[in-house]
Amino acid sequence: MNYGHFSPDGREYIIDNVATPRPWINYIYNNEYFSTISANGGGISYHRIPLHGRITRYRINDVPADRPGKYIYIQDQDSGEMWSLTWQPVGKHLEKYRVAHGFGYTRVESEIEGIQSELLFFVPRTDNREIWKSVLTNKSDKKRHLKITGYVEFALGHALVDLINQCDDQHFNRVYLDKELNSIFGTKTYWVTETKGTQQQENKEWDQWAFFTVNHPIKKYETVREEFIGFYRNETNPIALETGNLRCKDTDFGNTVGAIQIEIELEPGEARDVVFQLGVIPKVEFEGERKKAKEKRKNKIQRFQDIQEVKDAFAEVRKYWDEYFAHTRVQTPDQDVNIFMNGWSPYQAKVAFDIGRVTSFYYWGIGRGFGFRDTAQDTIAVTISYPEKAKQRILMLARQMRGDGKVYHHFHGDGQGEYTKHCDDPLWFILAVTDYIKETGDFGLLDNVQPFNDGSSGTILDHLMSVVTFVKGNLGAHGLPVFGRGDWNDTLDYIGGDDGGESVWGGMFYVSMLNLLIELLARIDKPDLKSAVDEVSGKMARSLDDNCWDGDWYIRAFGENQKCIGAKDNKYGKIFINTQTWAVLAGLDPKRQEQALESIRTHLDSEQGPKKCSPAYREIDPKIGLVTRCVWGKKENGAIFGHPTTWLIQAECMLGHGNEAFRYYKKMLPNRIDSDTFFAEPYVYSQYITCDEHETAGRASHSWQTGTAAWMYRVVFDYFFGARASYDGLIIDPTIPSDWKEFTMERVHRGTRYMIHVLNPDGKEKGVTRLIVEGVEIGKGVKDANYCIPLTDKEICQVEVQLG
Repeated sequence: MNYGHFSPDGREYIIDNVATPRPWINYIYNNEYFSTISANGGGISYHRIPLHGRITRYRINDVPADRPGKYIYIQDQDSGEMWSLTWQPVGKHLEKYRVAHGFGYTRVESEIEGIQSELLFFVPRTDNREIWKSVLTNKSDKKRHLKITGYVEFALGHALVDLINQCDDQHFNRVYLDKELNSIFGTKTYWVTETKGTQQQENKEWDQWAFFTVNHPIKKYETVREEFIGFYRNETNPIALETGNLRCKDTDFGNTVGAIQIEIELEPGEARDVVFQLGVIPKVEFEGERKKAKEKRKNKIQRFQDIQEVKDAFAEVRKYWDEYFAHTRVQTPDQDVNIFMNGWSPYQAKVAFDIGRVTSFYYWGIGRGFGFRDTAQDTIAVTISYPEKAKQRILMLARQMRGDGKVYHHFHGDGQGEYTKHCDDPLWFILAVTDYIKETGDFGLLDNVQPFNDGSSGTILDHLMSVVTFVKGNLGAHGLPVFGRGDWNDTLDYIGGDDGGESVWGGMFYVSMLNLLIELLARIDKPDLKSAVDEVSGKMARSLDDNCWDGDWYIRAFGENQKCIGAKDNKYGKIFINTQTWAVLAGLDPKRQEQALESIRTHLDSEQGPKKCSPAYREIDPKIGLVTRCVWGKKENGAIFGHPTTWLIQAECMLGHGNEAFRYYKKMLPNRIDSDTFFAEPYVYSQYITCDEHETAGRASHSWQTGTAAWMYRVVFDYFFGARASYDGLIIDPTIPSDWKEFTMERVHRGTRYMIHVLNPDGKEKGVTRLIVEGVEIGKGVKDANYCIPLTDKEICQVEVQLG
C-alpha cells in the first residue's frame, strides 16, 4: 500500500504517509458522546443525535477538505516556528507524521524542531467528553519555550439550523471563559428539535453546555472564529497566532470557537503531558443553588486532570473492545482473513450498529436518521457479543411499526420518522428477531408488549404477524411485491411508473424472510399461524419460478405493462446480482440455482469484483428511475457493491463452492487495491467500488457506514467458517477453499465457548464427515449433514471437525 499498513498483530492500521487520497477516519465514542477523527485531526463531535446534539462543525466537500477539526498548534517562542500535532491544519513537515488508527482510539506521532510528540484521541467509556492526551518531549539540547493552543469550532445544537440559517442562528450563541474552572463553556439559547428545516419556534434552549479545557493554566483565549483565524484566512495560518493577539473576551453572538492557549517550558530530555478535553455537561447540572451548581461543574470538569486517571480510562476503552472481539476468533492460513475477521470487520459492524448511516466523511448527519432496514440488519453484528443491545434495538424497531405492518423508512432516535413506499422495509424485522432468538434462546422476547406508532400495541409476535399483513396487502399481478418507491435498491424507484411494478428480488426476499418466520412459528408450536404464512410463502415461490426465469438467470422486476427489467432483451441492465443470489437464499428451483450463480461469473464478475448490474445504464429511463440517471459504473448503476457481494458469498457457500466464495471474499477486501486507485480507507469496507465501465475503475466511496461489514462478518463466520446458531444448538458446516488443510475458530454461543478445530486432509470444499464433541463422535455415518452440536452448560467445549 502507498500510504500505510497493518501492524504485525493487525490491531492498528499505521499510516506512514498522511497525505491520503481522502480523509481516512476512525470513530471514538461511548454510545452517548460521538466523535469522528481523521488521520489529520478533522472530524465531527456530537452528543447522542448528530442532528440535534452537534457540538462542533465539520464542512463536508469544503476546500480545504477535512475541516475543521480537533487541532493543537505548537509555537516555538524562540524561533517563531509553528506547526500542529496533526499534519493538518498547518500542513508542514509531511514526512514527520505517523498515525495509528486502533479500536476506539487514534494515535498521532511526530518529531518536529526537536520536539517529539505522541497525541492520543479517545472517548472514555463512562464520561461524555473526548480526550486529546499529548506527551511532548524535548529531544534537543536546549531549553524550549512553547505556546500550545487547542482549537475547536462550535456548532452548539441543531446541525441543520446551524448550516442553513447561520446568519440568524449565531445570535443565540454564548461562549465564555470560567477562570476558576480553567475552561471555556459554550451553549445556545435557542434550540430546534425538528428533523427538517422549519420556521417552527420551539421556545427552548439547547439542553447542554459544551466545555473545552486543558490541564495547564490558560494564559489566553479566543471565542470568535473571525478574530482567531482572520476573515480571509483558514485554520492553516490563524492571524491570532501570527500576531499573538488572542483577545481574551467572551462572546454572546457570532461564529463561536474555543481557542485556549497555554505556555510550557521543557528542559533538554524533559517530557510533559498536555491534555485537552472537549465535552458536554447537561444544563440540569447547572441548575439549583449557585454554589452547589458550581461545585457540580467543578467536579465534572476536573475529572481526568490526573494522568493516571486518563491512562485508566484508556485502558477501559481497550478492555471494552477486547471483550467484544473475544466472542469470535479464527486462525486461518490467510493473514488478511485473520486481521479482518478478528478485528476490523466486527469493529466496523459495531460502529455501524451504534452510529447508523448518519455521520462520516460522506454523511452530514442532518437528514437521514436511522434507516429501518439498515438498523434491522445491523443487529446481526452484535447478537453474538452483545445480545442485550440487539434486543433493545429490536424493541426500538417495533415502536417504528404500524399495526398494518408499515414502518418508518427513516426515523430519528426521538421517534420522528417518515413513511415511504419501499416494499422491503418491514420484512427485515423478521431477520432481526429470529437471529436474536437463535443466538440467545430468549423466546420470551415474543411476549414483550410494545406500542405500534399508530396508537395500538401488541407483542413482538403480533408485530411479526403484522408484517405478514403488510405482505398480503402489497402484491401485484404476479403475486409479487409491488415495487413502490424501491426495494433494497432505492434507485429502482419508478419501476412501472407512478403505480409501481413488481419486485422479483422482493419476492425472493419475502420468501426468505417468511421462511424464517415459518421456522420460528413451528418451533413455538403455532400451527395455525405457520400454515397461514406457509401458504403465502409457497404461492410466491411458485410464481417466482413460473414467471421470472429468463433462460439463464432470473429477471429483476416487472415494469410498466409487464415489461421485464433485468432480462436478456434489455439494452442496459440485462442482469442484476440480487435476483441470482437470493434465488439460492430463498430455496427456489435447485436446478436453476447453479446456473444463476454461473451467470454472475459470466456476466457480472470483473477485476474489481461482481457488479450490481450489467451493462450499466447510459440512457435515462423515467419508467425505471434514479439508477438510470446516475453515471455509469458508479453507485447502483453497475458498481461493485459490498453488501450484495456478501449474499453472493453466502449463496456460493450454500451450494458448496468454497473456492468461489473465497475468491469473492478476497476481491472485496479493502486493502487489495492500490490506495491511489481505491482512495477510501483500506481497513474498512466501502459501500461501493467503481466498475470497469467507468474510467475511475477501482475507486471506492462511502466507507464505514455500510451494511457490508455486518453481513460480511456474519456470512463468513456462519457459512464460510460454518459455525452458526440455530434454535437447538450450534450448526457446524464449513465451506472453505480446497487448499486449506486446517483452521481453528472460537465461537461463544449461549454462554459456552466452542473451541473448534477443522481438518481438511483431502482438500475438500464442503462436507463434514466427522464431528467429535468433547471426545465423543456425533452424527457418525451421516455424510454432508448440517451437524448441530447440542446445547451444553459447559464453559468451554472442545470440537474437532473433519471434512471429506
